[in-house]
Amino acid sequence: MIERFYRKIFIAIVQDGGEYQVRIVAQKKKQFLYTKERSFDGEFALRDMNAYIQKYREETPLHYIALLNPIPKQGALNGCSNHSIEDMEELSGAKTLCRENKWLLYTSLRELDVLQEEYKKIGLDFIFSPFSIIEHFFADKIQGGFAMYALAQKDSFSVAIFENGKLEYAHHYPSHEKQQVIEDDTNLGGFSVGITEVEESEKNISLDDIESLDDLDLLDELDDLSHIEDLDTIEEIVEFSEDEPTMEEIRQTTYRPDDVKVQMDRFNNDYHRFELIQRTLTRFYGGTHCQNRFVETVYIADAYGSGADLKRYLEEELFLNVLIRNIDLADEVIALAKIEEEGL
Repeated sequence: MIERFYRKIFIAIVQDGGEYQVRIVAQKKKQFLYTKERSFDGEFALRDMNAYIQKYREETPLHYIALLNPIPKQGALNGCSNHSIEDMEELSGAKTLCRENKWLLYTSLRELDVLQEEYKKIGLDFIFSPFSIIEHFFADKIQGGFAMYALAQKDSFSVAIFENGKLEYAHHYPSHEKQQVIEDDTNLGGFSVGITEVEESEKNISLDDIESLDDLDLLDELDDLSHIEDLDTIEEIVEFSEDEPTMEEIRQTTYRPDDVKVQMDRFNNDYHRFELIQRTLTRFYGGTHCQNRFVETVYIADAYGSGADLKRYLEEELFLNVLIRNIDLADEVIALAKIEEEGL
C-alpha cells in the first residue's frame, strides 16, 4: 500500500561510446508524472551521473535503477542445460540467468563485480542483456517464423537467431573486435564479398619488357609540336568573371571535414556490421544449430545510426530481406524495468 503515498521513479542508464545516457521516468498509481533526460561524458562523467541520480533517489523509496549491460564478455545460449563442451568453456567464470526455462543469459562474473563496484553509490536493481532488449523490441516478429535479429550500438553489435520465439543462436560482438581480422572464418562458405586481386605482374611495369623506346607511341606524338599555338587558349580558361565563386568560397562550401568524417565513420561501421552478420551466418551454418535452415530475413534495431550501405550490403551480397528500425535504448530499458518491478 506504500504506492498510494509515494511516486515510483524508474531510472535507465545506457552506457555506450564513452557516454552515459540517463533517463528518469516518474509515475504515481501508473499515471505518468514527468520524464527527465541527461547525458554525461568526459573524465568525471560517472561521478557527475551518480550525483544527478542521487537527487531523484532521495525523492521516494520506490526507485528502480536499471542498466543496459555494457560488459564485453556476455551472450546467450539456447536452453538452460545440456550445453556442449564449447558452451561450458564459454560459461566458465560467468554469471548465468535462465529465462523462462527457455534460454540462458550469461556475463563475465569478474567484470560484473567491477561494474557493480562502479555503481555502488546509487546501486543497481536491474542489469538487462542486449538480447533481452532484442526479444522485447521485436516481440511482434520473434514469435513467427525463422529470422535473424540484431541490436546495433556504438560500442557493440548483438546478433540472435530465433524461430517461433525460441532462441537458436546468439553472439555478442564488442567494439574491440572491430580491428580484428576474421582469422577463424577464412572459409566463409560462399558468403564473402568477392574481391578480385590483381596479379602482381599486372600491377607493375618492368622496363625489361620494353625492347625499344621506339615502341612507345607517346614519343611519336611528342615529336609533333606543330600545334603549339593552340596553347594560347589556356589564357581563356584561366580568366573568369567576378560573378563566379573564388577558390576560397568553393573550399568553404564543399569541404567540410566534420561531415566527411561522419560519412566515413558511418560507411566503416556499416561495412563492419555487415561483416559481423556474415560471420554469424558462417558460424551458424557450419555448426550443429543449422539443421538445414537458412536465414532469409534480418531485423536490425539501430541505436547508433546505420546508413543505407548496411541494408544494401546485406541485400546485394547475402540476398537477405532487411528491415531496420530505430530504437531508443533508454525507453526499452525503462519498459523492461517496469515489467520486472511488477513481478517483484
